[in-house]
Amino acid sequence: MVEKLKIQKIEKLEDFDNEYVYDISVDKETPYFFGNNILVHNSAYVSAVPAFKETDFEWNKENVMELYDIAADQMNETFPSFMLKAFNVSKERGNIIQANREVCATSGIFIKKKRYALLCYDIEGRRFDVGKSPGKVKAMGVDLKRSDTPKVIQDFLSEILILTLQGSGEQVVMEHVRKFRKEFRGWPGWKKGTPKRVNALTKQVEMERTLGRVNMAGHQRAAMNWNNLKKMHGDNYSMEIQDGFKVIVCKLLPNPLKLVSVAYPIDQEHLPEWFKELPFDHDSMEDKLID
Repeated sequence: MVEKLKIQKIEKLEDFDNEYVYDISVDKETPYFFGNNILVHNSAYVSAVPAFKETDFEWNKENVMELYDIAADQMNETFPSFMLKAFNVSKERGNIIQANREVCATSGIFIKKKRYALLCYDIEGRRFDVGKSPGKVKAMGVDLKRSDTPKVIQDFLSEILILTLQGSGEQVVMEHVRKFRKEFRGWPGWKKGTPKRVNALTKQVEMERTLGRVNMAGHQRAAMNWNNLKKMHGDNYSMEIQDGFKVIVCKLLPNPLKLVSVAYPIDQEHLPEWFKELPFDHDSMEDKLID
């Protein structure tokens, strides 16, 4: 079904002290890299589709699960003997490494190595295509959950990805995007900010108090602006931003206080009226989050 991988002996590599190393290569690819001056074997990918082109194999969910269960069982039976022959490793130790079926998916998007998205119906024996659910998305390297992306944008990107994986046409996806963009533009300014974590705020505030205006990260100054505005308005109820707080940073339009941005604590349940009345720069924040 799958051709055996070839053991390629590399006798010399520049800036590498070991006399001999071994690497597994597939179709002239080089799935290895160096870490701490150690040659590390990377992932190798194979496809079973070419082996089934000339057969009447039926590609359905249950058959695919059974196929890869069989492949894993055969791998586990033959791998110890392979390790003994190739590397003189005892069968007992060669048996430590076991293959198993990880995920089965109905569709996928493969951009490049380690950048993909799958709509999985089974993950390690647990079914996710139950009820009305099409499955569970497994993604790597597609930036769906960046820490500096608002939760609502993360959820929207996940919805778009699921629509794409389900085979929805371009017209359906673009209509979903247009609808979200229209709704997003109607939100209040404080919902369009960007998440950040504030560190070393105390140190920066003290430096500015003793030395005058100093350079600091934009989100640090935005956090300081919140604390200052809170005091200015005599607000004793809202949270004060401290070191380590996670905040939402909002851009402002030109204003008498010459504030470029202001942040508020992400755990602040009720935003004060003085904050809601600030001149938020909607266009700037919208352009950053939606193009």
